[in-house]
Amino acid sequence: MVYFFSVTWITAIVMVIVHDRVPDMQTYPPLPDIFLDNIPYMPWAFSMCELTGIILFLIWMAILFFHKHRYDTHFFVSLYLYVSLKLVIVYILAPYTSLFFICSELYNGEWRDKIRTAFLIWLGGGMSIQGVRTCGDYMFSGHTVALTLLNFFITEYTPRSMYYLHTFTWVLNIFGIFFILAGHEHYSIDIFIAFYISTRLFLYYHALANNRAFVRDDRRRTRIWFPLFYFFESGVDGPVPNEYEWPVSIPEKVQRLVSQFFV
Repeated sequence: MVYFFSVTWITAIVMVIVHDRVPDMQTYPPLPDIFLDNIPYMPWAFSMCELTGIILFLIWMAILFFHKHRYDTHFFVSLYLYVSLKLVIVYILAPYTSLFFICSELYNGEWRDKIRTAFLIWLGGGMSIQGVRTCGDYMFSGHTVALTLLNFFITEYTPRSMYYLHTFTWVLNIFGIFFILAGHEHYSIDIFIAFYISTRLFLYYHALANNRAFVRDDRRRTRIWFPLFYFFESGVDGPVPNEYEWPVSIPEKVQRLVSQFFV
């Protein structure tokens, strides 16, 4: 939990810093983009993207609630990805993606005001439907990362027989990415980079975590080259089995009814 709050706080503070450094729209117009130039601006699209993210998040929370090994799931990969790439955008700034985009006022002031703004961003989960309208955090789409990782977590930690659920989450993932483009919230290269890096990191991380020989027999090298990975995964014994249990006391009839769904 300490790691979680630290990463989310760093992300919120970086968003405030980058927002103050975004290039002026009058001096630096939006860059040409083959997708944004051919997709009409839809003002409601980004809200729909965040709605798909909320649906995926609720599904993932339900899975974690019933998952027997909920504390062993490898969700730390998402936190590492966020803190690493959000720091990169401090040094690489791009102009606004659209002339239709309306940003919040600049936070030029004391650090106390910036910390207060970062707290409001953190409290709102970085979502525009919660009033967060920061600019400048381009070159990497955090919304794409959130959608993609939630989709991958759901498919990884549910039985393969639940293919209807997996198809549904993939549809939400794809439509969510389309809504980002339709809302002109990110350049297409931002979305491609975010999707590629998040999928590769998820697969590589789980491949390492599921390799018993790598974690057990080469502990010293793992500790040196992958310190966070070793800290979080050294006690995990191979792939996490998709087993479910009732974390609270529930009537037996209800248990049998829901258990049939996961069989």
